[in-house]
Amino acid sequence: MTKYLFLPGVIVAFVFGTLAGHLFSPRAAAAASTNPTQGWTLHIDAQKHFGDAHPGEIAHHWCKPVSGGLTECQIYDGDSADARLVAVETIVAPATYKSFPPDEQAYWHWHKVEIPKVNATLPDMSPAEAAKTVAAMTDTYGKVWVLWDPMTNSNPVGTPTITILK
Repeated sequence: MTKYLFLPGVIVAFVFGTLAGHLFSPRAAAAASTNPTQGWTLHIDAQKHFGDAHPGEIAHHWCKPVSGGLTECQIYDGDSADARLVAVETIVAPATYKSFPPDEQAYWHWHKVEIPKVNATLPDMSPAEAAKTVAAMTDTYGKVWVLWDPMTNSNPVGTPTITILK
């Protein structure tokens, strides 16, 4: 009986070794994304997300639908592999927005009004695809948390803010 006591340890070592070999192998590393788009397929570029100080600065959104009927966007300071995450946006349906109290609603923007204000483009889509996507987003609401402004600071410092378009 005692000769089998080491067996659980051998099994754990084998499983961990196999997983570690797979997760950290050069092949797995090569399969990793070389840009911030992994899993985030909707690409939107928009201005006026960084306040009055930098109204022309482009916020590079990479968005995807997530559970609960939400869409989330990672917002980067560029589209290159080393782009920095500088903000996030959550997008909700009208019913969700209407369930918020008025003080919370004040933090959200209606895309029907906001999209034209920010000169939004969808650079990875044809004009027809972009028009269809924008039409689908028109009645949604978004809330943008700016983590830091890379035009003001080269390091991620400062107080996070919520962008409210005027």
